[in-house]
Amino acid sequence: MKDKKMVFRISFLVILALLVIGVTYAWFVWRAPEDKSVSVTIGQVTVNYDDGPDITNNNLVPVSLKEKGIVKNITVSSNSSTTLYLNLYLNVKMISDYLKEDSFKWAIYNGDSVIVEGNFSNVINGNDITLLDRVAISDISTTYTLYIWIDGNMSNPNDMFNQSFDFYLHADASNEGEGSNLATDVISSIYNSADKTPIINNDINYNYATEVGMMEDIGGNIRYYGADPNNYVSFNNELWRIIGVFKNIDDGTGKTETRLKIARSDSIGNYAWDTNGSNEWSTATLNTYLNGTYLTGLTAEAQNMIGNSVWQLGGTTSSSIYADDFYTFERGAQVYTGRSTTWAGKLSLMYPSDYMYAGDLSKCGLDGLKWETDLTNCRDTSWLRNINTFQWTLTPSSASQDLVFGVNFTGSGLGHKVSISLATRPVLYLKSNVQIIGGDGSQSSPYQISL
Repeated sequence: MKDKKMVFRISFLVILALLVIGVTYAWFVWRAPEDKSVSVTIGQVTVNYDDGPDITNNNLVPVSLKEKGIVKNITVSSNSSTTLYLNLYLNVKMISDYLKEDSFKWAIYNGDSVIVEGNFSNVINGNDITLLDRVAISDISTTYTLYIWIDGNMSNPNDMFNQSFDFYLHADASNEGEGSNLATDVISSIYNSADKTPIINNDINYNYATEVGMMEDIGGNIRYYGADPNNYVSFNNELWRIIGVFKNIDDGTGKTETRLKIARSDSIGNYAWDTNGSNEWSTATLNTYLNGTYLTGLTAEAQNMIGNSVWQLGGTTSSSIYADDFYTFERGAQVYTGRSTTWAGKLSLMYPSDYMYAGDLSKCGLDGLKWETDLTNCRDTSWLRNINTFQWTLTPSSASQDLVFGVNFTGSGLGHKVSISLATRPVLYLKSNVQIIGGDGSQSSPYQISL
């Protein structure tokens, strides 16, 4: 009888141990669902996503190896007789703030070779992460492997475990490779090929390409910064300047593209933002002028290069914030009662974040209101500041019906009554197929562009 009880106890303990091991393994390792591959055709390119393009989860915890996290294979091929080029993106539809840590990582491999890797510490909901950048695709299938995992070899706060996220893979393809003259490709390649220096501003990690006066913001957009970088471009037979290469620009139909954003080098004159005293951009008198009289006065060639775009109209109550804060608020829904959060059109104004990101954040660690207290390192390092004038921005105050942020000649950003007249610099997004056909970006030899 005792032997039977002993056998029963041993059997029970073995089963319990197996259950514990099984639960522990399931706890630490993400298991892929049943294989349901999805193929997407993009022109003559086929992209096959194992288990489909969606990646959602809410039970990731630290693992010792990336292979124990999320693993997704992506196979690409082409039926074209000529070489095509593929871009692959990971869209961050939603991610918990608790997961925005250096230890929450991603990487994409071709076999045992890493193509590119990064982490989710600075991502913003709705933005893309570029996984493959213009890689050549042939009729021979190539498989890339995407890994997403929490690195258990690093220090991880407990509240990041079992948090939710929702990602989506998508791609585009063209016959334009590394030799592309597309304006976005030319400018991006200057930044991508330059050495990077990491800098920290407001606890955000940025990569600065100091030798070419370029940096990458929290949205993954490449921008020019400094007192006078080589970002001059000839547009409408005038000098304009390139703010940067911006991702996910919606043309108003839901189609998003990477586009070049430019601003006129000088003001076109002083104008009221709205003579009726309202900070609603869709009905503002300055909007009407820019997209009416001013637009029709441009050369036919210039008009044809401008792309329709969705402009974000989110606001805030304070200018005592940093570049990344402004960037987030501009794309948010904090507005004065009844105001629009977006507007679709061609011509608009710079954002406060454009002005601040154009400054050298490696030298200036102050919020926007304090830029005038450090003239050399803050105010005087932003090429978007005009020494002698106040300038309008697009961003309204969410605390008032008649205030909009402006850039003061002193360097700080403050709310101004929309009925007063300030310097106006038109800003626009070029169409995605605009090419650079000459020039080096200097003031004496600005970039020459054409469709």
